Amino acid sequence: MSASINKELELETPIEDIKHELVLNVVRTATTIATRGATLFRQFGLTEAQFNVLFALKYKKKDWTQSELGRRLVVTRASITSVLDKLESKDLVRRNEVSGNRRIYHVSLTTKGRRLINEVEPVYRAEIHKVLRDFDEEQCRRLIDLLEEIRVSST
Repeated sequence: MSASINKELELETPIEDIKHELVLNVVRTATTIATRGATLFRQFGLTEAQFNVLFALKYKKKDWTQSELGRRLVVTRASITSVLDKLESKDLVRRNEVSGNRRIYHVSLTTKGRRLINEVEPVYRAEIHKVLRDFDEEQCRRLIDLLEEIRVSST
């Protein structure tokens, strides 16, 4: 099908542990896709983390606090604060005070933020489709199921 990870990494001695080889393949693939995404997001003045925040906020149904957003995106409290600070300085998100609690804020998209995510998302989806052009729906579903099994069994 394609070059093995051993060739890709130019290993002089092949990996003999199949589970280690699997992990290297997953990590290498994720890194490759993330690098393409980073290049695309940079064209719009965003980082991957900033895109993920805008994307999550676009599809939320109810108010989320900064902490809830960070938990959903699996980032540290300091990281989500930093990402939101940058997005707020670009007028893409707004932190709204919660009445009766001065320590938490609900996070929402601004009009400018909604316009930007609506512009970037279709371009990103097209890039994903390009990367996965040789995978049909059944293959995608099978791979999703396998990756979900790994996450569930590792908790």
